[in-house]
Amino acid sequence: MIILVSTTFLIQNQYYSTQILATGAHDNARAATELMASEIRSVMESGITVAGKKTLTIRTPMTMMVVCDIGVSHATMYFDGGIAGLDIAEVAGAATRDTLTGAWTYGNSNWSSLDRGGGTPSNECAVNGADTASVASDFYRLQKTVLSTLFGADPAVGDVLMLFRETTFKFQTSVMDPTTVGLFRQAYGDSLIEYATGMDTTSQFQYRTGSSYSDTVTASSLQNIDVIRIVAEARKRAETGGVDDMMFGWAVNIALRNLRQNE
Repeated sequence: MIILVSTTFLIQNQYYSTQILATGAHDNARAATELMASEIRSVMESGITVAGKKTLTIRTPMTMMVVCDIGVSHATMYFDGGIAGLDIAEVAGAATRDTLTGAWTYGNSNWSSLDRGGGTPSNECAVNGADTASVASDFYRLQKTVLSTLFGADPAVGDVLMLFRETTFKFQTSVMDPTTVGLFRQAYGDSLIEYATGMDTTSQFQYRTGSSYSDTVTASSLQNIDVIRIVAEARKRAETGGVDDMMFGWAVNIALRNLRQNE
């Protein structure tokens, strides 16, 4: 009876240990992909700058702007919500849209360089016919010289611009658990931050550029990527004397619907 009870207890204990490990591996994999997916879905045309097996760098829009006045040193912009609704710490640069082709041209610059401030921007745009009633705070000045340097020409009234954030995701050795791989996120100008751990070395990014997937894409083919696959192979180490490591495979395909220039 003692042997029977002991055996039953050990089997049940191993079962529960397995379930705990499986749940931990599953949660790690889901967390790694769900946090990324919301950002990746926002990628615009020409918004992928690095597409490697372990590293992905993307640009996503923060706000759209329209130039409504040009001065000697400033370009006055209208954008919904104004600066109060903008997380200026995340600004990685500005992009301008070609009115003929719809293509975006990007230029990296932080907010402190782009910011001009001052003046009475709503009045400046009102002179050019903009309706500023009750939305004066939606107008703001940017540095014209910085925009000219980024795009090779002065902005003009009516030009459509975009402020964007730039984010890098990496699979590399975890800081929290060096025996596994972690998923790191890095905002433009900041350091890498680990926000998911417990990944296996097989975790990677894959990219579809037609009918097939590849884990590396050359610079000339970045514009052909239409789906990004996150392969988050999670690993949960077994407790000492316990069962084997628990692996959980989790892959998510993210269609990049905003990549077509006219959308």
